[in-house]
Amino acid sequence: MAVMDEGGRAPLGKPAGSVRAYLAMGIVGSFAMTHAAGAAWLLQIGRIEAAIGLLGALAIEAGTVTGFYFGSRGRTDAASA
Repeated sequence: MAVMDEGGRAPLGKPAGSVRAYLAMGIVGSFAMTHAAGAAWLLQIGRIEAAIGLLGALAIEAGTVTGFYFGSRGRTDAASA
Protein backbone atom coordinates (compact mmCIF):
# COMPACT_ATOMS: atom_id res chain seq x y z
CA MET A 1 0.00 0.00 0.00
CA ALA A 2 1.21 3.50 -0.72
CA VAL A 3 2.50 5.74 2.03
CA MET A 4 -0.27 8.13 3.07
CA ASP A 5 0.14 11.84 3.67
CA GLU A 6 -1.55 13.79 6.48
CA GLY A 7 -4.86 13.96 4.60
CA GLY A 8 -5.09 10.19 4.24
CA ARG A 9 -4.44 10.21 0.49
CA ALA A 10 -1.73 8.41 -1.46
CA PRO A 11 0.76 10.71 -3.20
CA LEU A 12 0.18 11.07 -6.94
CA GLY A 13 3.64 9.77 -7.91
CA LYS A 14 3.42 6.54 -5.91
CA PRO A 15 0.34 4.44 -6.74
CA ALA A 16 -0.84 1.64 -4.49
CA GLY A 17 0.48 -1.89 -5.04
CA SER A 18 -2.37 -3.29 -7.10
CA VAL A 19 -2.36 -0.22 -9.36
CA ARG A 20 1.39 -0.65 -9.96
CA ALA A 21 0.86 -4.31 -10.79
CA TYR A 22 -1.93 -3.58 -13.29
CA LEU A 23 0.09 -0.79 -14.90
CA ALA A 24 3.13 -3.04 -15.23
CA MET A 25 1.08 -5.91 -16.68
CA GLY A 26 -0.66 -3.58 -19.12
CA ILE A 27 2.58 -2.04 -20.33
CA VAL A 28 4.33 -5.39 -20.75
CA GLY A 29 1.24 -6.85 -22.44
CA SER A 30 1.01 -4.04 -24.97
CA PHE A 31 4.74 -4.22 -25.70
CA ALA A 32 4.50 -7.99 -26.13
CA MET A 33 1.59 -7.81 -28.56
CA THR A 34 3.04 -5.08 -30.76
CA HIS A 35 6.57 -6.46 -30.79
CA ALA A 36 5.39 -10.01 -31.48
CA ALA A 37 3.23 -8.78 -34.35
CA GLY A 38 6.14 -6.80 -35.75
CA ALA A 39 8.49 -9.77 -35.40
CA ALA A 40 5.98 -12.07 -37.14
CA TRP A 41 5.69 -9.60 -40.01
CA LEU A 42 9.48 -9.31 -40.29
CA LEU A 43 9.82 -13.11 -40.30
CA GLN A 44 7.16 -13.35 -43.00
CA ILE A 45 9.10 -11.06 -45.32
CA GLY A 46 12.37 -12.84 -44.54
CA ARG A 47 14.11 -10.30 -42.27
CA ILE A 48 15.22 -12.80 -39.60
CA GLU A 49 17.92 -10.61 -38.03
CA ALA A 50 15.53 -7.68 -37.63
CA ALA A 51 12.90 -9.94 -36.04
CA ILE A 52 15.44 -11.28 -33.54
CA GLY A 53 16.49 -7.71 -32.73
CA LEU A 54 12.87 -6.70 -32.17
CA LEU A 55 12.32 -9.62 -29.80
CA GLY A 56 15.51 -8.62 -27.97
CA ALA A 57 14.11 -5.11 -27.58
CA LEU A 58 10.96 -6.65 -26.12
CA ALA A 59 13.02 -8.51 -23.53
CA ILE A 60 14.83 -5.31 -22.54
CA GLU A 61 11.58 -3.36 -22.24
CA ALA A 62 9.94 -6.11 -20.19
CA GLY A 63 12.92 -6.06 -17.84
CA THR A 64 12.68 -2.29 -17.53
CA VAL A 65 8.98 -2.39 -16.66
CA THR A 66 9.55 -5.23 -14.20
CA GLY A 67 12.29 -3.14 -12.58
CA PHE A 68 9.88 -0.21 -12.41
CA TYR A 69 7.34 -2.36 -10.62
CA PHE A 70 9.69 -3.95 -8.10
CA GLY A 71 11.82 -0.82 -7.72
CA SER A 72 8.82 1.33 -6.84
CA ARG A 73 7.78 -0.97 -4.01
CA GLY A 74 8.60 0.39 -0.61
CA ARG A 75 10.49 -1.47 2.08
CA THR A 76 7.24 -2.32 3.88
CA ASP A 77 5.66 -3.57 0.62
CA ALA A 78 8.57 -5.92 -0.02
CA ALA A 79 8.48 -7.25 3.54
CA SER A 80 4.77 -8.02 3.40
CA ALA A 81 4.86 -9.73 -0.02
